[in-house]
Amino acid sequence: MRTCLLVLLWASLSLYVDNMSITRRIVVEMGEMEGEKEEDRDGGKGEKLLKRFKRGWMWNQFFLQEEYTGSDKQYIGKLQSDMDRGDGTLKYILSGDGAGDIFTIDENNGDLHANKRLDREDKAFYTLRATVVNKNTGIKLEPETEFIVKLHDINDNEPIFTKELYTVSVPERSNMGTSVTQVTATDADDSMYGNSAKLRYSISQGHPYFSVEPDTGIIRTALGPGEMDREKREHYQVVIEAKDMAGQRGGLTGTTMVNITLTDVNDNPPRFSQSEY
Repeated sequence: MRTCLLVLLWASLSLYVDNMSITRRIVVEMGEMEGEKEEDRDGGKGEKLLKRFKRGWMWNQFFLQEEYTGSDKQYIGKLQSDMDRGDGTLKYILSGDGAGDIFTIDENNGDLHANKRLDREDKAFYTLRATVVNKNTGIKLEPETEFIVKLHDINDNEPIFTKELYTVSVPERSNMGTSVTQVTATDADDSMYGNSAKLRYSISQGHPYFSVEPDTGIIRTALGPGEMDREKREHYQVVIEAKDMAGQRGGLTGTTMVNITLTDVNDNPPRFSQSEY
C-alpha cells in the first residue's frame, strides 16, 4: 500500500513540474512574440520588460518637373517623421544640395518646395538631407536622413547632328541599296524616360535617288545602276531629318545637309572620232 502511494505521489509531482515548464515556456514565447525581452530575476528585484518602438521617416517619392513655369513655388512632397504628433513641438531642418536657396522646407509640417525653375540638362538630381529636432530643447529626435529629388524630363531639346554638312562620294552605277554614309544626331533629353530622346531619321530632299534607314541614319542608293550615271548627273544634295518622340507627331526636328558626288568608273570604252580613216 505504501509503495502505491509513493508511486502516485511521484507521478503527481512529475505532472506538476511538466505543467509548470510548459506554462513558463508559453509565457516566455508569447512575451517574445510581443517584442519583449525577459530578464532573469536577480536578488529579488523582479523582472524588467524592454519594449521596442519603431522609428523612421515617411515621405512620398520626390520627383520634380523641369522647366516649371507656374507663378507659385513648385510643391515637391512632404517629409514626415512618425514621431510627429501634430502638436507643434517638432522642427524639420533641411540641408544639402540647394537647401535654403533652390529648396525650402516648412519647419512645422515638413512640406518641401522648389523655389526656382530647374533644367534637367544642367543637373538631373539633387541630394538633400533632413532631420527633426525638438523646438524647445534643440535635441535631435531623428538621425539625419539623405534623400534625392530627381527632375522629370520634358521634351525641350531638339536633335542635333554631329555635323552640319556631310560631304561624301559613291561610285556611279552602284547597285541599289549601296551604303553611302551614316549620319548621326543626338538629343540632350533623358533617354531613360519616355521617347523624348528616341530618334527617327527620314529624308526630306534627295528622292528618288537616295533613302535613309529610320533607326540607324545610314544613307543608301535607291535606284539601280542604270539611273546613277555620272555622265548624266554628278552631284546630289540630300537633306536628312532627325525627329525625336520616335518620329511621332509633336516631336522636335533637327536637319543636316549631305552633298553626294558620283565618282567615275571605267564604264565607257574608247571611241574613234571616225569609223574609217
